Amino acid sequence: MATEPIWRLGAILNESLATTLRFAAWHLELGADRLFLLFDNPQDPAIGVLRDHPKITCIPCTSDFWAELGLTQGTRFTKRQNAALTWVYRQVSDGWFLNLDADEFLFPGSNGLAPLLADVPETDSAVRILTAEAVAWPGQGGTVTRFRLPMERRPIRRAVYGADAGLFGPRRLGLVGHPQGKSLTRAGLADVRLRQHWPQNAAGERLPEKVIDAGTGAYLLHFIGLDFAAWRSKVDWRLQSRGFSGPLAKKVSEALLCEDAEDRLLDLHRRLHHVSPDVWARMEAAGVALSLSIDLDAPVLRQFSLDLADG
Repeated sequence: MATEPIWRLGAILNESLATTLRFAAWHLELGADRLFLLFDNPQDPAIGVLRDHPKITCIPCTSDFWAELGLTQGTRFTKRQNAALTWVYRQVSDGWFLNLDADEFLFPGSNGLAPLLADVPETDSAVRILTAEAVAWPGQGGTVTRFRLPMERRPIRRAVYGADAGLFGPRRLGLVGHPQGKSLTRAGLADVRLRQHWPQNAAGERLPEKVIDAGTGAYLLHFIGLDFAAWRSKVDWRLQSRGFSGPLAKKVSEALLCEDAEDRLLDLHRRLHHVSPDVWARMEAAGVALSLSIDLDAPVLRQFSLDLADG
């Protein structure tokens, strides 16, 4: 049996209390040795709830914090994110380090994380787990959640989405978010810079990595955009931070200029994040559909004894 690996997680957050608690509890239950939670809002109410937890380090991102990194609160978010998570990475000397966003949940599969990391060659500095992106579907309920997997070939994307295929952008491989997933990086490496999806050296070159085959049952579950209100609240931010693909950013920008902007955005959201039975059937036929029975709320009750209905 593989020895349980030591791994820590870092994330920069600016979410509702319920979202932050789900994210933290899930990864504590997976066995994270420590969570380093950086709060883009230094007054985030989650700090008061989590700061005394023995496995959580809360870091308010004050103006002084950013100044220490040579940045300001007004610096582009992705630049601040990479700098902050690189700073956290350098606090860790052993094991592995994983940097995620609040809507991303590591799912190592039925065998757990240990065998995945045990099989990483010593020559590789990181192991990357690819994305499974959550989708909404008619009659959704219970704990069964449906996901779409990256669609490498353009004919598959066209077959699945038809006229809407262009909304998903060629580089997103049929997803709204990123298909690349996220990496666990060996701790203690010199001159490492963390990017959103993988580590680099000081020259900007990607470090050697092992990419986990989806056949292992391991995925990075990405819960992007399921709720329209939450999606709508981040539209401007995603436009500014290049969170949308080029073609999708153009569609969103055009919608915002119309008198019926909210109706157009609601329709666009449905086309992006909801799947009809016909679309799901085409995804299944193409081998890019995944169903999992998971409950994101149960770990919160076990870890923090809190009711998310109040959050």
